[in-house]
Amino acid sequence: MRRHEGERARQTKIVATIGRKPDDEGWPGYVDRLLAAGVDILRLNMSHVSEGWRNETEILAHVNRPTIDQCAPAVAVLADLQGPKARIIAPPGEGIDLVIGMPVVVGAVGHSPPGADPDAARIEASEATARALGRSLTTLASRQPEQSPRLLLGDGDLVLQITGHDELGAIGIVEAGGRLSGRKGITVRGVDIDLDPFPTKDQEDLRFCLDKGVDFVAVSFVRSADDVRRVNAFIQAHLPDGAEPPPVIAKIETLGATEAIDEILQVAGGIMIARGDLGLQLGLSEVPLLQKMLARRAREHCKPAIIATQMLESMISNPAPTRAEATDVFNAVLDGGDAVMLSAETSIGTRPCLAVQTIDELARAAERYRAEPEWIKRDRKAMRRYARAHATDPYIGRINEEFALTAVQFAEHIPAHAVIAATRTGGTARRQSRYRPAVPLLAICTSDLVARQLLACYGVHPVVLYDYDATVDGRGRLLDVVRTTLRRDYGLRRGKALVFTAGIDWPRGGTNTLRVLVEQDEGKKMAFSATAAH
Repeated sequence: MRRHEGERARQTKIVATIGRKPDDEGWPGYVDRLLAAGVDILRLNMSHVSEGWRNETEILAHVNRPTIDQCAPAVAVLADLQGPKARIIAPPGEGIDLVIGMPVVVGAVGHSPPGADPDAARIEASEATARALGRSLTTLASRQPEQSPRLLLGDGDLVLQITGHDELGAIGIVEAGGRLSGRKGITVRGVDIDLDPFPTKDQEDLRFCLDKGVDFVAVSFVRSADDVRRVNAFIQAHLPDGAEPPPVIAKIETLGATEAIDEILQVAGGIMIARGDLGLQLGLSEVPLLQKMLARRAREHCKPAIIATQMLESMISNPAPTRAEATDVFNAVLDGGDAVMLSAETSIGTRPCLAVQTIDELARAAERYRAEPEWIKRDRKAMRRYARAHATDPYIGRINEEFALTAVQFAEHIPAHAVIAATRTGGTARRQSRYRPAVPLLAICTSDLVARQLLACYGVHPVVLYDYDATVDGRGRLLDVVRTTLRRDYGLRRGKALVFTAGIDWPRGGTNTLRVLVEQDEGKKMAFSATAAH
C-alpha cells in the first residue's frame, strides 16, 4: 500500500527496479500497479535499456505528468547508469569447466604473460579490460607484496589465485571451480579495477535522461569525489534550458569509495549502498559493518542512503522471503537507511507487486521498533553531536539544527499527529529527516522537483502547493492545504496537534519559527496553542 496508508504512515521509502512487464498490459497500467503496491521511487536500470530507449520513453512520459496541486507526487524516477564493467569474452560453446588446481591465463586475446603454462585454460578479455586488470594487479602488489591476489568471476562463485601478471594479463590457478560461461564480470579483491567510471554509453544514456526528465541519476563504480564532480559537470553542460539538475546518487561499491565517503557525500546528492560489488571486492564479512557506517555517514551529511542488493532475492520466484531476508530488511531500516531497494525481485520476478507489499510490511515493523523511546534516545545522541560540530555556519547552522531536532522531539513528546515543514529548497525537511521522526513529516513545497526529490528521504511526505506567495497568501492557504491533506490521507481528526515550522522575516530563507496547532471541527480554523520563535 502507498506510504500514507495503513494505521500509521510508512517512513522508509521503497525503490523498485522496472524490468519486464506482463504481456497483457502496457507500461502505464503496470507502473500504476507498482505504485499502488507502495513504490516511492522507480529505478530505470540503464544497463538493460530497450532499443532507442522506447520503453523508458513511455514510462517517463507516464510518470512525469505534473503533480496535482495540493497533492503528493506519485513517484520519483532514479536513472541508474551502467558504469564500467570489466568482463571476460564469452568462452566458446557451453563454456569451460574450471577444476580446482587447474592453471589459467586471464588476459588479452592471444596474449600469454611470462611463466604461463602452455596447457593452461584461457580466459580472454578485451585489450582495454586486460590493461586495466594489469594496472590494478600492479597497484595491489605494491600495497600487499607478500599476498597472492584473488580474482573473482561473476558473483564470486569462481575464484582464481593469481601468481603472476604483466600489463596485458595474469596467470594463476583455480581456487574455487565450476562451469565458466557467458560474459562474466571480473573483480580483484582488495583493489578497484582501473576503468573509466563514466564511459560513452553512460554519457549517451544520461543525455536521454536529461532530455526526458529524471529526478535522480545514480553513478556506478564511483571511486572518488572527482568522479561525481565529472558527472555533475556533464549534467550542467547538457541540461535542457530551464530545467533543474537532478542530484547524483553515488553508488558505493568500490574500495576507493568507502575510503573517500565523506568527500563523496559533500558533492553527491545521496548514496546507494550496493552490497553486491562491495561483497565481492572487500569480502562478505565486511559488508554488514560497512552498511552501518555508510548509512550513518549519509545521515551525518544530511543526504539520503538507499540500501540495495538481494533484499528479498528469494521472491524472484517464491511467494515469501526467507527469514534471513526479512531480518535483513528490518536491520537495514534500523541501520539508518532512508530507502530499501528491490532489483531482480521486481525487474524479472514473477510477483513484483507482492515483493513491494512484503518489503512495505517489513519496513513498517522495523519502524515500530525504531519508535521506542530508548532506541530514539541512543540513535539521536550521536547524530546531534555530529550536526553541531560540523554545521557550515557556527551560528546559523546551529540554529537550523536545533530547530529541526526540537520540532521532531516536541512532536513526539506532545504527541503530535505530524510535523509540518514549509520548505522552499527541501533543506528543512532533510534536516528533520536526519533525526528519524516517529510521526509523518509533511513537507509543503512550491516545486514539483523538490517534492519528488524529497521522496528519497526517510519520513518525509511531500505535498506540492503551486503559486504560493507567503507575502500575499499568508499562512491561511498553507494551513488549509495542510488540513485537507492530513484529513484525506493521514487520518487527522478533531483534537489532534500539529507541530508547524516555517521561516518568518528571513530574507535568505531558513526556518526560524515553531508553532503548535490543534485541529478543530470541520469548517473551523486551526487553533494556535503555542508559539516559539528564534
